[in-house]
Amino acid sequence: MFLEMKSTVLTRLVRSLISPGDKYTFTSSSRFENHQNDGAGLYLHIPFCTCMCPYCPYYKVHYDPALAKDFQNALLSEIDLHAREFGRSRFSSLYIGGGTPTLMTEELGQIIDRISLAFDLNGCIAVETTPADITRRKTRLLKKIGVSYISLGVQSYQEKNLALLGRQYDPSTARQTAQDISESGFVNYNIDLIFALPGETQHDLEADLFAAVECSPDQITCYPLFTFPYTTVGKYKKLRRLRMPSLAVRRRMYYFVHEFLESNGYKRSSVWSFVRSNKPHYSSVTRDYYVGFGPSAASYTGEGFYFNTFSIADYIKMIARRRPVALKMHVTERMKKIFWLYWRLYETRIPYAKYQTLFGNNIYEDFGSLLTGIKLLGMHEREDKHGLILNVKGCHWIHLAQNYYALNYVSKIWSVCQSEPWPERIPL
Repeated sequence: MFLEMKSTVLTRLVRSLISPGDKYTFTSSSRFENHQNDGAGLYLHIPFCTCMCPYCPYYKVHYDPALAKDFQNALLSEIDLHAREFGRSRFSSLYIGGGTPTLMTEELGQIIDRISLAFDLNGCIAVETTPADITRRKTRLLKKIGVSYISLGVQSYQEKNLALLGRQYDPSTARQTAQDISESGFVNYNIDLIFALPGETQHDLEADLFAAVECSPDQITCYPLFTFPYTTVGKYKKLRRLRMPSLAVRRRMYYFVHEFLESNGYKRSSVWSFVRSNKPHYSSVTRDYYVGFGPSAASYTGEGFYFNTFSIADYIKMIARRRPVALKMHVTERMKKIFWLYWRLYETRIPYAKYQTLFGNNIYEDFGSLLTGIKLLGMHEREDKHGLILNVKGCHWIHLAQNYYALNYVSKIWSVCQSEPWPERIPL
């Protein structure tokens, strides 16, 4: 309760400082406005899982072949509806998330073919998977249908942690699938790990990092355990007084992740991710604009934020009448700048020239006090005419801001949408 109050107070304070007067409110909407942004990212949400991991906050349902077929037909219809409304849009990337998208590996080829017919897709195709689902056969098929980036959600190489997280595989399976993918020749291969687990020590964290490095991925992404109130872990934490690591312990762990991965040939590419220097960065989120298809998928056009309904049944039913958009939030010019800056801070570098190109003025005119504060507090590595680069201290504070500010918004939206397929209003 104290942390929730702290998060709400911080949210209001930050909003009053950087976005006074703006109303962060989603309202019921059935209309999707045209995105005037060539090169937006495209996102597909595949909501199926065989294991309902207790920590996962994303919308998902148990995999059922018959339901998956109905979902596939609805998804193809949503793609066609967008193409009829807005023509042959150009997209710079395709990210397929979930759920566990590779449960539909056979169908993904047909879906990608339809996207290629409907749109101009000029960029990478990325997909998420897990050691419990991926096989050598599926890996070969993913490459055949054009997937070039792949992320393996290992989360941990230790039995006790896998049991806590509800993962349906053992450490040897995690190692073997990681090795198989490493040898498959994807352009970028990422391993996800979770740290700051209840009872985890720095020695445990070091063992997971060492095991991940041994698998030679192009990128390693390390997230702390986020306990959204509506997830099973969130409820369990409340009911059983599950003790999470203190902020001081999390800080030490976060600094240790930086030190360990950078000493093993990886370079920081975002708050959470570290990539080998000669490889492109894999990211699911840092698109300036994006269009989402599937239940619970979000879109951001620069003019507005949108969410599809979080109910697969309502998604399938609605697609016969119209696009399954449930919510919209209007975005002001000031909010647009804030969202852009947020993702640059997430990437740990703010390119000044790009800001000026997009918005026509110097970033210090809008956010001078924030940038000055970052420098005065010693949270930057360097600043030159090109931009500002955060150091590990700055990255740690961005990580805390995500926990107590951005994720507060996410939690509120998803909590309502998980229980109401067509909400009328969600004030943030």
